[in-house]
Amino acid sequence: MNTTAALLTKHEKYALIAPALAQAGIALVVTDQFDTDTLGTFAGEIPRQLSPLDCAREKARLALSLTGLPIGIGSEGTFGGGPLPGMMNWDTELLVLLDHTTGQEIVAQAAGPIALSALESADLAAIEAHILRHDPAQGWMLRIGETVQKGLIGFSAITKRLTAAGCVTATTQLTEPVLLQPDYRAHLCPARQHYIRQAAEQLAARYVAQCPQCQTPNFWRGQAVAGLPCETCAYPTSAVHYYHKCCQQCGYTEQEPAATATASAAHCPLCNP
Repeated sequence: MNTTAALLTKHEKYALIAPALAQAGIALVVTDQFDTDTLGTFAGEIPRQLSPLDCAREKARLALSLTGLPIGIGSEGTFGGGPLPGMMNWDTELLVLLDHTTGQEIVAQAAGPIALSALESADLAAIEAHILRHDPAQGWMLRIGETVQKGLIGFSAITKRLTAAGCVTATTQLTEPVLLQPDYRAHLCPARQHYIRQAAEQLAARYVAQCPQCQTPNFWRGQAVAGLPCETCAYPTSAVHYYHKCCQQCGYTEQEPAATATASAAHCPLCNP
């Protein structure tokens, strides 16, 4: 199952996605003929009008139309939500594969916490300490008044920008507070890169997971059904008993059992009420 796919990106996602897809027989080609920033930016100067999933779909559709290749792939990341909204910085990465030949859409996702935070301060030493607490490859955005400078890596780049703006005094205090924010663009955010790679690995796995009846890709776990029996009394628990899998093409269904045959008694409402 060897084919070629187009990826629309301007933020160097090829190296993050291509290796996993190559293992699935998909050779990736990059196109940058469309400015994806026009669909919205993390900095907010261009508002996002589409949902993250619809944005990834639009990028995949554009990749198809711009290259004429049989498969288009779109990528989109978003921050927010997660298990502790407002308390934890949560990243969700989506990859959408559109197959022009079959009309099939495959969506892969990876998500998790990201330890990145902003800082508003007029203290240069505090800004330096904040940067040193993060990955040295992490990019930053500096907001001074109404201006925004993106793609700053390291404290020296920050001080150079602050000096050029006339904000640095003879002490470690600045002439005014500035806002330092993470630059979440993929090529400047190592934490995001981790989840993009995970999403690419899932997309590759979905692509090679063929329906046993018609060989259509993406024969994948769907609804999780609870009721795994307790190891002590066999009473149904809230743990997953099996996963429902259904082919998008022919409708063939299958149940994928949980990794274990029984659930711990600690999760049983009878043994551990």
